[in-house]
Amino acid sequence: MESAIAARLAALNRLEILDSAPEASFDSLVGLTAQIFDAPMAAISLLDADRQWFKARVGLDLSQTDICLSFCLHAVVAGEKLMEVRDTRLDPRTADNPLVTGEMGLRYYAGAVIHAPTGEAIGALCILDTRPRRPMSEARRTQLRTLADGVEDALRLRLELTLHRETEARLIQSEASYRMLSDHCHDILVRADRDGRISYASPSTRALGYAPEEVVGRCFTDFVAPQDRVAVLAALARLFDSSPSDEVMQAPYPVLTSAGDTVWLEGASSLVRDSEGRATEVVSVYRDVTAQRALQKRLEAAVEAKAAFLANMSHELRTPLTSILGFSALLAKTPGLPHAAGAHVTRITTAGTALLALINDILDVSKLEAGQIELELETTHIPALAEEVRDILSVQASVKGVALQITDNLRCPDRQVDSLRLRQVLLNLAGNAVKFTDQGAVSIRLAEVGDEGDRLRIEVIDSGPGIADAHRKRLFQRFVQADSSVTRKHGGSGLGLAISRELVELMGGEIGAENRDQPGACFWVEIPAPQAPQKVAPAAPPPVVSPASGLSGRVLIVDDHPINRELVRLFIGSPNVTTVEADNGQMAIDRAMAEPFDLILMDVNMPVMDGLAATSAIRASCRLNAETPIVALTAQTGSEIEEKCFAAGMDAVLAKPIAHRDLLALAAQVMGPATRARIAAA
Repeated sequence: MESAIAARLAALNRLEILDSAPEASFDSLVGLTAQIFDAPMAAISLLDADRQWFKARVGLDLSQTDICLSFCLHAVVAGEKLMEVRDTRLDPRTADNPLVTGEMGLRYYAGAVIHAPTGEAIGALCILDTRPRRPMSEARRTQLRTLADGVEDALRLRLELTLHRETEARLIQSEASYRMLSDHCHDILVRADRDGRISYASPSTRALGYAPEEVVGRCFTDFVAPQDRVAVLAALARLFDSSPSDEVMQAPYPVLTSAGDTVWLEGASSLVRDSEGRATEVVSVYRDVTAQRALQKRLEAAVEAKAAFLANMSHELRTPLTSILGFSALLAKTPGLPHAAGAHVTRITTAGTALLALINDILDVSKLEAGQIELELETTHIPALAEEVRDILSVQASVKGVALQITDNLRCPDRQVDSLRLRQVLLNLAGNAVKFTDQGAVSIRLAEVGDEGDRLRIEVIDSGPGIADAHRKRLFQRFVQADSSVTRKHGGSGLGLAISRELVELMGGEIGAENRDQPGACFWVEIPAPQAPQKVAPAAPPPVVSPASGLSGRVLIVDDHPINRELVRLFIGSPNVTTVEADNGQMAIDRAMAEPFDLILMDVNMPVMDGLAATSAIRASCRLNAETPIVALTAQTGSEIEEKCFAAGMDAVLAKPIAHRDLLALAAQVMGPATRARIAAA
């Protein structure tokens, strides 16, 4: 072993290459290697006695490493011509290497051993990636070995130039190696000067209908459409003016074939510099990605079609649910309703609520799959959020005789979290606990964990039947319930826990479930929840307003469904409230031009003119109602529709099915004396 190291060091000393300045020949070979193998990193690694030094590199910030970290050393010691590690975490030679386990996260390595002119193995030409790769084909292995031969040729020429030997013959041999490589490469290789004048084109240009000799001497702009020529020359100028660390340019280009058709080439371009560091030419490697781009466009169109379908289905399903739940709520409050009829109304409301929950779950799954859910952190009083959940589930729990309890162990109750998504998770967990608990209690426990107390832990503990060990692993999978009998007894889609898991993971947290020593189960969530910079008071619950609470004013109700208009009219019905109706956006504008209103309730999706366009027009041109509060009543949900509503000039958004209490509270807030006085003075 010591003799081999001594021989390697002697060979390196003869070459006088360690710690030498960058050289164009080696830089070009490394750049070409990275391009051909589509690798983010490539290097010529030389092995000293105690270090690995990179003569040329692409994508690597390191100029050298300790020799014990070198992958190339394994190939040199083993006497391999080419070593490939497809997944460094699975190979015992590399699994514990800090370059694998640390920040760089190297997951793939392939290296062809480099020999000195006198035969000693002194390093390797290697490519690296942060992702595992499939095994190299034999053709690819041959290409990498050929490139390593080119490095050896360059080393030999370097030595011979130093010793004044047969320089011209070696240059011819090296050029032959490059020619062989380009002749057998399916990618298009092109060399050009600063003006885009092509000095070399590989035989693969025939795939575009051009012989190489037809391409040489012409400019890049001769092969693109006229409208793209200025952009091509500007990109080329930016590349030549870039710094050495930014001199690789990757982009797709529309290129004209000899038949006049347009194909898309995607490639990488890098500069070749002379000994003084001046950029002399550009080397580009291109491949045809026309089919991939067409497929990508079809996929994007499919995603857009799916989103449009989901939005339409949400609207179509929520619209009748608005009537079902709304009129059920009104009917339940009818004085003197017979007991049996009241029970029927309760069942209708329960079934409608379950259907709404299912619709929400399906839409959430689709949004999670499409990556359309983004967290919105805000200061939240966690105990108040838990109280809201208890209020929502209180009726369901009281019917079963199950107590709902909250235990608050938070020293700092105000946290930075996405309150909407956290409430959704807590509702799922607590709702399931109430559903599966026939007697006893459900407890929501709030606590802080972590060294700084900056993580929030919520436990939902019930006194139900618990979870069988065989079923626990399947709890958080989509469309899965622990036991098929659960669906028959309690219902449900099997989506709630799966959605909760994905939301919690999106928050950077964890979720789990475990049995207790006594009957029942504990579902828990831990998420990052930094303490709020200032203490905020819990949000006051919305005021409970009855139809006879003294609302007074004029309300314009805009909706293309007459049943929905009737429901809203009944919701805000009061002797002192006058309602006017319109069944499309244009009619709403006409009404708003003719008379003032205290409140405009505007549907979004309508024929003739939608609610967004109507709102913009009212704000811009209806003097009587330019400042009247306009509230969107929409069957679409999510931040995207809310942003559109606010951009159009709306003041608030209420999602269908409309909650009676929310509508009354909002109406009571805006239909006050100041508003009426303003309208009277207009």
